[in-house]
Amino acid sequence: MQETDGQPVLPEYERAQTLLRAGELSLARGEAQAGIDEHGPHAGLYGVLGRAHEAEDDDDHDAAAERAYRAGLDAFPDDLDLLAAYAAFGLAADGLEHPGRLARGRAAAERLAELAPDSPQARQAGGAPGPKPPSEARIQRHDARTVLASGSAPQAAAEEAARAAVAWPYDRRLAVRAETLAALARPLAAPARAVLRAPGLVALLLAGAASTLLLTVTALELPPWILLGVLLLTAPVRQEQALLRRARRRALAGLPAEHREPAPGAPDIPPVDPRHRVAAVCAALILVTAAVGSATWNYARSVAYPHYAAAAPRTFHGLPRLGESPALLAYSALMTDGAMPRGATRLLAAYGQKDAGRPAVLLFGATADLHDIEPADITGIYREGIEMTGARVTGTWHPAPGRLGGRVDCLTFEPSLGGQAQGACTWADRGSFGTVLVSAEGMRHADIERTAAELRLRTLTPGDAGEA
Repeated sequence: MQETDGQPVLPEYERAQTLLRAGELSLARGEAQAGIDEHGPHAGLYGVLGRAHEAEDDDDHDAAAERAYRAGLDAFPDDLDLLAAYAAFGLAADGLEHPGRLARGRAAAERLAELAPDSPQARQAGGAPGPKPPSEARIQRHDARTVLASGSAPQAAAEEAARAAVAWPYDRRLAVRAETLAALARPLAAPARAVLRAPGLVALLLAGAASTLLLTVTALELPPWILLGVLLLTAPVRQEQALLRRARRRALAGLPAEHREPAPGAPDIPPVDPRHRVAAVCAALILVTAAVGSATWNYARSVAYPHYAAAAPRTFHGLPRLGESPALLAYSALMTDGAMPRGATRLLAAYGQKDAGRPAVLLFGATADLHDIEPADITGIYREGIEMTGARVTGTWHPAPGRLGGRVDCLTFEPSLGGQAQGACTWADRGSFGTVLVSAEGMRHADIERTAAELRLRTLTPGDAGEA
């Protein structure tokens, strides 16, 4: 049985610590209690017992944890590890539900600061005076960056750190530094080394690249999945974070179970470099500006629609525009203000010979703000109306919409009351919709869609896109 600072290092303590670190809380409690029952009070065993109960995060276990800590402190009132564990436990308590526990935690922290104000335990419990101590991850990055900045080759730096950790096997900081530099020395860890050496510059570069990608996708209306490219851009940062996290875990798992004082002369961690803060703020501003700009751009695009100057031509394919026509009047009666979108301007025109029974070409539709309506929801309406009259649809197709965009659906049908077969093409975009109806006798599908597209282009003159 060895002695460590006046405390026997028991096999039960080492086994209980190992079980606690492995997450085997019930087994750790059993081992610790067995050691106390066999050998009597032991500060380390009480500490393991308390932490194993505390880790269950349950009211009954919390009460058991407090009993274990207080029993240990009754026997060892000045044990730094017990005081630190009890202080952290008490200070984490809800002041409304457990005011006594919170007060006892403060008292333990004050006692710890009184006994050893500069000790790691006092800093851990928050009882030491001065600013909040740096996190373990920040200490890890500082130590690794300092070594790499000295100009040493990564492999040589890792070997030197390993020798220091072997010389002081109980020093957690040296163990973490050795594991970190060993991981960074690998050839594939070059991106992580670059992030560690110049975090500010890397943050600015990544923010600029991510913002450029976001705005490019927005400007060119590229598929959103392209934004997954950000994962590739941030791969070095994620590699660095994972590498450091695994190094800390390996260092903790390799430490001896019992506590010893760390190696003397460990350098303090300087305040965060102001340049790193400025770089982080600038990187955040770049990303926020790009995100806001992209969202604003997308919103403006979503509510924008083409403003057309609409005027049906006086003649079309050599046919004059008819002033009045029974067919034209019938469609005009259907296009009431109540049936049209708000603010719509109707389009009605018929072309043919005045003495003909029906127009050769008929146009009806409207210009309006249709930015929140899908074109496909409009183009199918004419077919539904035709079928409701009892007409028989004989063919349908979907031609390209042309330079005005939107959607175009065409069909041919035979009227229910007989007569010539008819062809119709209906278009819809964010600023207009309409149907061009022609006689389909002797006309191919291509002729029908070409006639409709030409009349649409001659009727609508695009203006600037605007907001609703």
